[in-house]
Amino acid sequence: MRNSRPIILFPLLCFLSSTISILCDPNPLVCNEKEKHALLRFKKSLSDPGNRLLPWSVNQDCCRWEAVRCNNVTGRVVELHLGNPYDTDDLEFNSKFELGGEISPALLELEFLSYLNLSGNDFGGSPIPSFLGSMGSLRYLDLSYAGFGGLVLHQLGNLSTLRHLDLGGNSGLYVENLGWISHLAFLKYLGMDWVDLHREVHWLESVSMLPSLLELHLSECELDSNMTSSLGYANFTSLTFLDLSNNNFNQEIPNWLFNLSSLVSLSLSNNQFKGQISESFGQLKYLESLFVSANSFHGPIPTSIGNLSSLRYLSLFENPLINGTLPMSLGQLKYLEYLDVSFNSFHGPIPTSIGNLSSLRSLGLSENQLINGTLPMSLWFLSNLENLNVRGTSLTGTISEVHFTALSKLKDLLISGTSLSFHVNSSWTPPFQLEYLEADSCKMGPKFPAWLQTQKSLFCLDVSRSGIVDTAPNWFWKFASYIEQIHLSNNQISGDLSQVVLNNTIIDLSSNCFSGRLPRLSPNVVVLNIANNSFSGQISPFMCQKMNGRSKLEVVDISINALSGELSDCWMHWSSLTHVSLGSNNLSGKIPNSMGSLVGLKALSLQNNSFYGEIPSSLENCKVLGLINLSDNKFSGIIPRWIFERTTLMVIHLRSNKFNGHYSSTNMPTFFSYSVGSC
Repeated sequence: MRNSRPIILFPLLCFLSSTISILCDPNPLVCNEKEKHALLRFKKSLSDPGNRLLPWSVNQDCCRWEAVRCNNVTGRVVELHLGNPYDTDDLEFNSKFELGGEISPALLELEFLSYLNLSGNDFGGSPIPSFLGSMGSLRYLDLSYAGFGGLVLHQLGNLSTLRHLDLGGNSGLYVENLGWISHLAFLKYLGMDWVDLHREVHWLESVSMLPSLLELHLSECELDSNMTSSLGYANFTSLTFLDLSNNNFNQEIPNWLFNLSSLVSLSLSNNQFKGQISESFGQLKYLESLFVSANSFHGPIPTSIGNLSSLRYLSLFENPLINGTLPMSLGQLKYLEYLDVSFNSFHGPIPTSIGNLSSLRSLGLSENQLINGTLPMSLWFLSNLENLNVRGTSLTGTISEVHFTALSKLKDLLISGTSLSFHVNSSWTPPFQLEYLEADSCKMGPKFPAWLQTQKSLFCLDVSRSGIVDTAPNWFWKFASYIEQIHLSNNQISGDLSQVVLNNTIIDLSSNCFSGRLPRLSPNVVVLNIANNSFSGQISPFMCQKMNGRSKLEVVDISINALSGELSDCWMHWSSLTHVSLGSNNLSGKIPNSMGSLVGLKALSLQNNSFYGEIPSSLENCKVLGLINLSDNKFSGIIPRWIFERTTLMVIHLRSNKFNGHYSSTNMPTFFSYSVGSC
């Protein structure tokens, strides 16, 4: 028994410890010495600010280096995973971890290399090395978003075993002749987004000769109509994904598209396609995603759309000439999860068949001004609905708590610009947790909506112009401190905000009945609009308040209130300000010199107060000032010459003061505007 214990314990230790397992391996994997030195030469030619390749050392087995994969039997290097590991869904790469410099031909010594990924790096506009075309074992090559530029050379056509080729996201690349692509007979994935193809008029003929191609990405390639007119049929026998978005196709949809019976995803968005949306779309029976937004299609949606029984995503967004009524056949798309027909010209009611879309998660009907009537009752049974957007339609009617019983997953309720009324019991607890509530111009009042305090996930709250005539309840300001954007403007909401600390990024409380001293701000506030209220007291405590951090405030509008006192010399604490509006108060004194520290200031409005003295010379430091309104005050002295010489100034209002001297108004611009938007 004693002799048997090591036999049991030894494999157990090898299993528990990766370090011990290496020692226990009777045939440890060791990389080829020639390939190790080739990789070290490759590393030496690169710039590596993030030290990603620091572990690559001559004293270590290269098969255990980060990003290197070896064959389990031979120990030869077969894969290099050198893509930027810090990419995100929106392709914003961390520059600290971008490789750069030169790609060494030492890679040619990796004769069994089948996988090479250099995506998300920055090679400074250098051309794709021609020697890559001699790496005959490559099956996977990803050079996307890597800062390559210049002509895409034909040598890549020598990679006859290639399955995956991605050159997308390199806006400096261009192609003159794509004939070489037809040599890649086994290619399944071709990514060329952002590569300039406008010189290659026969791209379609070349690409359609790839019998194994499954995915074709050609977004933003400067393609236009002349390149497809000569081809009536494209031999894509296996193609499942086609992206032709963001090009310049000024034509009707070519017929060859409807022969691609294997298509699962098709994007034609952001082109200039015209004509009616063809009934032939109904032939694409395997289609799951169809994006034809932002084109010039006209006429109705064809009823054959209902034949796309596999469809999950449908976007017809922003085709302003698409009209007619929404077809009842939409209700046949039982797997549909996303439907957006916003910014079109549909009229008539929303079809009741929409209630059949039991998988629907997002419904966008906004900015179809002629969609009228009420929301059909069938819509309120879409229990998977997360986003409902009917902004800017002519919908009417009353929404009560009964309508939301089944909508427990609702996150975005966007009903601004409609004539819908919200009528719920004061004790109502919604079944959902909203992230966006945009109900501008919808009737919510007259009482302040108590149900809002149950919404713990709100990012944006907009109940502007919603008929609220009430005092903001005590719970609201603490609750609201966690919301990113708050828009309560153009109601009759009252309350003393003297003890309130506002913590939101964008705050619009304008045109209400708020009173007391000005509220305090956290450093997080970027836009503050509390104009046209009844705030009073000295302005200096607000201007000189202490914050826990540097203020991010860019826009402040406190005009049309009852504030008094002088502007304290505290402007250096508000260095991010770009727009300052303090007009129509009871302010007095001189403009402090520290206002000149606002080097990013674009608009300054101090009109209709009792300011006096001269315009301080320090304001000349505000080099981007585009509007200055000092009218209806008691300023005196000579107007500084820089005001009339500053080319950025588009509006100058100095009337009704005590300035002296003679000034010419020749060539002065006369228009400027600024507004705070919604969510």
